[in-house]
Amino acid sequence: MNQGNKINIYETDFYQWTMEQSEALKEQNLDKLDWENIIEEIEALGRSDYQAVVSLLTRIIQHQLKIDYANKPQTNRHWQAEIKAFSNTIRRRYSPSMKTKLEEEWEDIYSDAIDLYLIDYPADNFPQVCPYSLNEVLNKCKKNK
Repeated sequence: MNQGNKINIYETDFYQWTMEQSEALKEQNLDKLDWENIIEEIEALGRSDYQAVVSLLTRIIQHQLKIDYANKPQTNRHWQAEIKAFSNTIRRRYSPSMKTKLEEEWEDIYSDAIDLYLIDYPADNFPQVCPYSLNEVLNKCKKNK
């Protein structure tokens, strides 16, 4: 199979491309591998998991802020259930190698959570600095088993 045909299949029938690439890997047939698109797909997988974890952490913080600062105790069980669902998914998607980048982006993640919080609740009583550490949130995700 020539390189042009590999790209064409990648662009026109992704499922077929994945089956062919999987078979070539099993056979260890390096000539059949579409290296450029394999690299692109592997990088995309990592970015996808990372972005999913960022999104879930943002939502956990948003809901924890609602529990801790919105003063709506009648909704706390709902927010706790949401946090548990998000935590369960983080447990499946999180990789330890993400931690450094998450720590670097923690303030931005908190800022995004505040933006979501402010859609539903006033801005008069929540902290400007995140009251939860990344380690604290990740440890709660582990404990929610």
